[in-house]
Order: sequence, then structure tokens, then C-alpha cells
Amino acid sequence: MQKTLSRRSAIALSAAAAAAIAARPAAARPAVVPVIWDGKKMYETFKAQGAGFSYPGPADRPVAYVAIDPQCPDCMKFTENVKPLLSKVNVIFFPIAFLNINSEPQGSTILASKEPWKKYDEQHEHFRDPEFRGIRYDLAKLPDDLRNKVWTNTKLHRRAGCRAVPYGVFKNSKGEYKPFDENLSTEELAALFEVKL
Repeated sequence: MQKTLSRRSAIALSAAAAAAIAARPAAARPAVVPVIWDGKKMYETFKAQGAGFSYPGPADRPVAYVAIDPQCPDCMKFTENVKPLLSKVNVIFFPIAFLNINSEPQGSTILASKEPWKKYDEQHEHFRDPEFRGIRYDLAKLPDDLRNKVWTNTKLHRRAGCRAVPYGVFKNSKGEYKPFDENLSTEELAALFEVKL
């Protein structure tokens, strides 16, 4: 004999199922990983040879590395998602020249700043300006050695097998090199970085 649920019972069951799903801990979805991506190589080469910046915070935070392009809308989305975690994770941003002619000079301008995280925030603030996307720059005031640092970051990104921006790597407590990108929510990034919100 088949039992039928009353409308009230069906609603109660649906609410209980939704509550159970919401109560589960966040599990980070993996980023889309190119078959040639080498997480260990990305982690080690960016650490040893890259030029990046991070937001101020405690010195003992776990470290993550991410390649960003100042002209990239997805990088702006990633930055918004990761910002609530920056006091718990030392995300080091490495500007690269990936998308267009303004990428390298804007990245160089950010790196040239005494407080590069503030200059990056300014880039974010002006990203949707109608006349020009992001911060203005003066090529004549950007030294070649600084500009070359952005190109070095770009080469490291490419040689590690990255094919998109933003693209990052985190070495977890098991020694695994985990990729991440803009598709992860703040909760999913926290799970990947093994920190609590």
C-alpha cells in the first residue's frame, strides 16, 4: 500500500533537506585544470622568481600564489571572492601581461607603488570606468627592469602550463598542489585554503 504525503509533510521534508544541504561544510570545486598544468612548478617558480604583492596581515598565514591580469574581469571577480579571506591567507598576486596592451604597464604601475595592494584596489575601483579600464600610467616613468618583472611573471605562468587568468596554486597540508580560479566562491576558497570564514 502506497502512502501519500500531505502538503504540510512535503513542505517540512523539503525544508529539512534544504537545511541539511546548507549545514554541510563547503567543499571546494576544482578549477578547470589544463592537462599540461604543473602545480609544483608553478608554486616553486613563482615563489623563487616571481614579482608579486600581497595585502597586509599576519606573517604566519598559509601562502597561495595567483597570476592576475589588471585588464581581466575574471581577476576582479576573483579578488572580490578572496578578499574576506586575506587576513587568514597570504594570497600573493603576480601581475602578468595576458590580455592586451594595457596589461603590462598597469601591472608594472601596481608593482612600482609603495603600497601595491592599494594601487590594485584603485585598479579595481576604476575597472568599469567608461573612458579607460583601470588606472592610468605613464610609460616614460616605468623602468625597464620593473616592466621585465611583469614579463617574467607572464613566462612563469605560461611555462607552468597555465592557460587562463586568474590562475593560482595552493600547497595544502597534505603537500598537494591545488589549483584555483575565479569560479570558486569565498566559501569554496576557504575550504581549499583550509581556513574558516
